Amino acid sequence: MEDVRSLLTAYVTEDEPPLGLDGDRVLAAARRSRRQHLLTGAAAVAVVVLALGLAVVVLPNRGPVAGPSCPSGSTREALVERLSCVVAGAVRPLLAPDARLSPGSFAVVADPVGDAPREADFRTHVRVTDARGTGSVTVVLYPTPNSATPSCVPDDLISCSVERLPQGTLQLTTDQSTGALVHRAALSAPWGYVAVSSSDSGEPERKDLHTPSQRPEPTLTLDQVRQVALTPELAF
Repeated sequence: MEDVRSLLTAYVTEDEPPLGLDGDRVLAAARRSRRQHLLTGAAAVAVVVLALGLAVVVLPNRGPVAGPSCPSGSTREALVERLSCVVAGAVRPLLAPDARLSPGSFAVVADPVGDAPREADFRTHVRVTDARGTGSVTVVLYPTPNSATPSCVPDDLISCSVERLPQGTLQLTTDQSTGALVHRAALSAPWGYVAVSSSDSGEPERKDLHTPSQRPEPTLTLDQVRQVALTPELAF
C-alpha cells in the first residue's frame, strides 16, 4: 500500500507526473500490498492458534469429571431405579477392571414396610469375581435411623471404630465371626440407615452357617466401604 501511496503523492506534488505512473504499475503495487497484508494476517492467526493449543495442554483440570446422572421420580419403582444407579456409580469404579458381577448389575430390591415409596428396606448383594478370586459387596438401606447408638462393645470384632460426622454416626468394623472376613460401614443418619459390607466370600452372610473364604481379602477395603456408605446420593 505504501508503494501506491508514494506514487500518488509524487503525482499530485510534482510539476510533472512521475515517469512510469501508469495502470500496470499501480495494480502491481496494490497486489504487493495485498500479499503483505495476507501474510501478516496469516502469521497472526497462526500465533493465536498456537497459543490456544498451548493453553489446552497446560491448563489443569479444574473440576471432577461429572458422573452419570441417575433418574428421579416419585414412585417406589423410580426410587429403586435411582438407588440402583447410585450404588453402581459408587461401587463399580472401585472394582478391578476385569471384575465380573453376578448378577450382572447392582440392582436394588425393595422389601415394602409401608405404603409410601420410601417405606421399604432396599438391598443389593453382588458376587464379584476377578483375578484374586470371588468376594462380594452388599448394600442395605432403611428409611429410619438406627435406634441403637453405635458403639464398640467387647466382642469377636477384629477392629471397630465410631465416627461422629455431619452426615450422622458412622461405625466401621472388621470381623470374621462366620468364617469370611468382612469389612462393614454402617451410617445412622437423620434420613435413615445405610450399611455397606464387603467380604472375601461370594456367599451371603448367615449367622448360623460357616461362610468360606474365596479370595485373600474382601473385595473392597475398609476405607472403600466407608467411602460408599458416605455417598451423598444414597440419602432418600
